[in-house]
Amino acid sequence: MDTSAGEAAAHAHAKALVAGNVGAAFLGMTPEGLASAMEIGNTTWNIMSYEFENQRLDGEDFLVDIIYFTDLGRLSLHYRFQDVEGVWKVAGVERDT
Repeated sequence: MDTSAGEAAAHAHAKALVAGNVGAAFLGMTPEGLASAMEIGNTTWNIMSYEFENQRLDGEDFLVDIIYFTDLGRLSLHYRFQDVEGVWKVAGVERDT
């Protein structure tokens, strides 16, 4: 399975957060993805950049760890992206503990 569409969606999501465009980031999430993001809580961290780690497939889902570099340090999140009717979206996100 080709992971390029899932990877592109992950980059778009991370770039939206770096740009401070939370609305665009939310549009790229399923209701379940948004709910899991809300469980992480609201951070006031300013995200300056990001990098990917551990890109992999889980069935038809694309998994990636996105490391955000912020004004308060490193923030590591585990993402699950799913193809929802031809559009890749965040279906789940967890904070690295």
